[in-house]
Amino acid sequence: MSPVTMRGAFEPSILTIFGITGDLSHRKLLPALYHLAEDGLLPKEMRIVGISRNGTTVDELLSKIQQSVEATGVQCKQDALDWLRGAISVITMDLTKPEEYQRLKKELDALEDSVGMCLHRLFYLSVPANAFQPVVEQLGEQHLNNGCQHGHTESRLLIEKPFGSDMKSATELIETLRHSFEEHQIYRIDHYLAKETVQNILRFRFENPIFNSDWGRDHISSIMITAAESIGIEGRTSFYEGVGALRDLVQSHLLQILALVTMDRPEQMKAEQIHQQKQKLFAAMQSPSSDEIGTSTVRGQYKSYRNEVEDDESQTETYAAIRVNIDNDRWRGVPMLIRTGKALTEKVTEVVITFQDPERKSSTNTLTIRVQPHEGIVLDLRIKKPGFDNDEIQHTQMSFCYAGTLGASHPDAYERVLVDAMRGDKTLFATSSEVLDSWRVIDPILGAWQKNEAPLETYESGSWGPESADTMVKKLGAKWLTGTPFVCSVQMKDEEPKS
Repeated sequence: MSPVTMRGAFEPSILTIFGITGDLSHRKLLPALYHLAEDGLLPKEMRIVGISRNGTTVDELLSKIQQSVEATGVQCKQDALDWLRGAISVITMDLTKPEEYQRLKKELDALEDSVGMCLHRLFYLSVPANAFQPVVEQLGEQHLNNGCQHGHTESRLLIEKPFGSDMKSATELIETLRHSFEEHQIYRIDHYLAKETVQNILRFRFENPIFNSDWGRDHISSIMITAAESIGIEGRTSFYEGVGALRDLVQSHLLQILALVTMDRPEQMKAEQIHQQKQKLFAAMQSPSSDEIGTSTVRGQYKSYRNEVEDDESQTETYAAIRVNIDNDRWRGVPMLIRTGKALTEKVTEVVITFQDPERKSSTNTLTIRVQPHEGIVLDLRIKKPGFDNDEIQHTQMSFCYAGTLGASHPDAYERVLVDAMRGDKTLFATSSEVLDSWRVIDPILGAWQKNEAPLETYESGSWGPESADTMVKKLGAKWLTGTPFVCSVQMKDEEPKS
């Protein structure tokens, strides 16, 4: 659909992006806006305001959009670019000065006057975490948190992680945000939750009785979540050093995915009820006890990391594997295993659920929910091998792969983030309580690692990480299962798993 015939499924907004010239905007936000414009999903009254400390122009932003989109092999459509040219404006600001926010307010008021209607005001903080506080405080003090000038719409604050670096800092950040914005106005972005396969988890679980009835400790022997990257830190030294794998992926993205996999069914599939059930699940989630840290967590660092960060004594982990427990009637005693790392064998993010016959523990099925790449859901089945006198069991697969689904709309995660924020749908955004509970789980592990209660092990780039991670799961009668990045498929059990 042409941008000339916009049919936005939500009320028009002004999207103000702080950090419009930054890496996130260049790689994700601007291309996402282009694709939404190309598909005719943005209301004709929508406006986009780019905030830059060093200055830029609309032409420069459009050039970046074209470069990013065409780098994927897609040719930009001129009518979509032309629409964006008319929708985007740029303001150069010093983010520390109150008068600059007064000027921003006048600009937003003028934009609303130009379209003749009130617009929701979305403030996207695509800036370093240390800039959150001054920006949020000034938005509040200059009354940019109250919706449009006539008071008929809502202001919404969109913030990227990190949501603190531990429980204490997360609590302080939440209090800072609450001084200027109410909880219902705050949208904490977790782009993993916006991925199509992750969104499908709840529907798959609750709309298929064959799985819903057996989803618990009586039939599931383990749940494993893997988020592996084949690349190292790739020049992101200033961000990654001192953050590490546990904070970067486990505390935010992977615990959220685990909550979706293990939460109870909400009364309705609506944001408020979903978050209520997630909160109950997070409250039951437990980190390993102090005497289990050495056997239930593994931290590693790929061998060339210290050279890359030019620090021979760096203790930052590039690999983390942990076991968490869920202390409720559905999951008590079931190992919940999470691993993530850089410079591993392949790039893959997936959830593997192992079903086990409680009376025949050698009889298992695995259900793999592949988040990336080659997204899909695959069930490993045991069947009789064909033949007259053959009673052997072989494994086969039933699979649903997004790439093979004709007519399927598969938007990018950031397209979904922006659309849901404009809709006011908070289903895919973490609440304050969820953030704090995830830090409650992670903080004891971080503290123990800082005391070296689990040693920092080195591993070769291109491997699956420290061998002790395999030892950890073998003691639980399990093993890591990882598929191939080339097809929507899981590792067959009659093959040797990659490790």
